Amino acid sequence: MLKQAPSWKSSDMNRGHSVGIAWVGLAAVFFCSQAFGQKPEFDFFPDFRNVFTVKVRTQNPSITNDGILEEYASSLKSEGVTETEIARRIALIRTQRRELESDYWNRFYGNSGSNFNRAPNAFLTEMISGRTPGTALDYAMGEGRNSIYLSQQGWKVFGFDPAGAAVAMAQKRAKELGLTLTTEAVWDSEYEFGKERFDLILFSWAMPFIPIQRIVDALKPGGMIVMEVAADYVGRNEMLKMFDALKIIRYEIVQAKADFYERQQVDVLRMVATKP
Repeated sequence: MLKQAPSWKSSDMNRGHSVGIAWVGLAAVFFCSQAFGQKPEFDFFPDFRNVFTVKVRTQNPSITNDGILEEYASSLKSEGVTETEIARRIALIRTQRRELESDYWNRFYGNSGSNFNRAPNAFLTEMISGRTPGTALDYAMGEGRNSIYLSQQGWKVFGFDPAGAAVAMAQKRAKELGLTLTTEAVWDSEYEFGKERFDLILFSWAMPFIPIQRIVDALKPGGMIVMEVAADYVGRNEMLKMFDALKIIRYEIVQAKADFYERQQVDVLRMVATKP
């Protein structure tokens, strides 16, 4: 998923992911974890990502990413972690953020206890109701809950996500249902969007980290962007500025139950935009 890491400033990170349902069972989880690998050397990262970083940012909202790493090194040292191990972790965070994020999401989707919405996104279902199916792109598709739903509604579905295990889960489930998805396990910067390919591009709890013009160019005339994300992904009006080339037909920030974020009530940003 092409989700920004919690409380990690995207301007300083290697960009890419945030971002995806029927569960495919333990056999698939085992297969995916073996095929795509959960790296033991990355075991420290979920705690750094979801606990330490959030704690430090809460205490000091203005702290930089470098400041977080300094705090992390100091904390590890106080716990008796060796200097070699501290240096290894800091180097990985600085130089292999993408690989750490991909591994994180493979673990997330491979864990049956992960708390997220496994049903299709409700805003998506509302927005495509009554719309003639066409060609859709599920941007940061995760394990395919929305891709599978769109395919069931008659859409020709493309999708990508850097979490290869999640994409494999989506393909397995689609085949079980007799559906066809065209997917790739890549980052958005690596995906070939093309020109005027899609009638719908979906951002479900994911956001772009590439030049927006590539996305605009990939929409057919009359094509639609549907987006639902946490409002804290960007500044409250930044998404409007990002998609200024399109016609914004709906934009709102409401309190609602998140598809992720442990299903908490959060400020949710919803946007629909069309290409003139």
